[in-house]
Amino acid sequence: MTILRYFYGKFALAVICFATFFITSRHLNDWSFHTSSLVTPSHQHPCITHANVSDPFKARPYDSSCTSFPATSNILTVVKTGATESYSKIPTQLLTVLRCLPDFLLFSDMEQDIAGYHIRDSLDNVLSEAKKGNPDFDLYRRQQACVVDQQACSSEKKRDGKPEGWNLDKYKNVHIAEKTYQLRPNYDWYLFIDADTYVLWGNLVQWLGTLKDPFTKKYYLGSMTLINDFGFAHGGSGYILSQATMQGLAKDRFGIANQYDMKAKESCCGDYVMGLALKEISGAHVSQSWPTINGEKPHTIPYGSRQWCHPLQFEKSFYESNTAFDLALRFKDVYYEFVALKLAVRRDDWDNLSEDVLYLDLDHGERYTQQQKDRAKKPYQRFRVVAVELDAHKSFEHCRKLCDSVSNCFQFSYHNGACTYNKSFMLGKPTAKTDDEQEKWTSGWNIERIQAWVEKQGECKQPIWPNI
Repeated sequence: MTILRYFYGKFALAVICFATFFITSRHLNDWSFHTSSLVTPSHQHPCITHANVSDPFKARPYDSSCTSFPATSNILTVVKTGATESYSKIPTQLLTVLRCLPDFLLFSDMEQDIAGYHIRDSLDNVLSEAKKGNPDFDLYRRQQACVVDQQACSSEKKRDGKPEGWNLDKYKNVHIAEKTYQLRPNYDWYLFIDADTYVLWGNLVQWLGTLKDPFTKKYYLGSMTLINDFGFAHGGSGYILSQATMQGLAKDRFGIANQYDMKAKESCCGDYVMGLALKEISGAHVSQSWPTINGEKPHTIPYGSRQWCHPLQFEKSFYESNTAFDLALRFKDVYYEFVALKLAVRRDDWDNLSEDVLYLDLDHGERYTQQQKDRAKKPYQRFRVVAVELDAHKSFEHCRKLCDSVSNCFQFSYHNGACTYNKSFMLGKPTAKTDDEQEKWTSGWNIERIQAWVEKQGECKQPIWPNI
């Protein structure tokens, strides 16, 4: 199972919300906002409201549901968005992830105000030579010149198959970090998220409470991905920097971000550029924090021994629950609440995202991509091959028999003469209905095997946090 599907996960932003808030008031009652036993911040700040800082924010009305919210006054949340999506996503963040926070910062690619909250332009200091004649900034220039509604001016075009917002986004990360430290230099922890990232605050506060000395240790926490063997934190999943890391990057330094404007022009992604800056300027290297920080959506979460007892921290979509969970919300809790009752022996017009082992119809190679051909298992090359492998591509039922014969197969799917099975299990997503049997997607789960595996896991004990 791929840890993160980087190029697909970050900007293929499907549905923003399943609903509004995963952590209910019943869940929140277990925590204390002012004297949380989960963590004693190393540098506790007084409760900051939006009225007593330099931002042009209005004080938020008192929300009684925040009374028992965990203590977050040593954590600053920084949200990155774009003008093309800010009105669709920022209000949801204000109603959910941000609603109980005493302080946070919002950055975009245009300065604006939404619901009384100020959003800063992260790109206003980008070098003119990086902008001049650069088509990456076409959207930025249209937004600045717009005299009507932004939707009319900023309808995204595509360049090289990617939305314009993708091309513009890669210039933001380092500028946002530099601006953030100039505005808020005294926090223990800095949490950077996208506008569709969901934070489980109880888990976050508990986890950071296990990490010591953020003023001296250079923490750079995230779900690591690789480009050319260089590891960095996947930005869409969120990443966390300690005070020491931010000091190393931006304290008494001005214009650090400009050193990376031209590098961003030649790079794919802003989180990659951010990783370079942290390594070269601050000397910080990413610490793998998957699966606690992850880029999955609820329907793509894989369930297996690597995840089961691990607490979640970030999700790329929103969802809600009316069930009170343990303090550390684990992957298994999400499985019981959202997945367990939806698994079936057979589900038509459904792709359960099986991908581990693939069998193709070798007599009809024209049906498949080269990537599928390269990835497919080739039983005919082995001396002894059981019949279920040779026949797996023939039908859904043949594919099921293959899965039943393999001890670590939990689920499978059949489509276009291809049988694929998985060594973990997940929910997946619906596909377009069709009467064409070749084009039809059909998925199945080995329910008995899954239930037996779940029972064997027993109760999770202490939370298994990432080994930093």
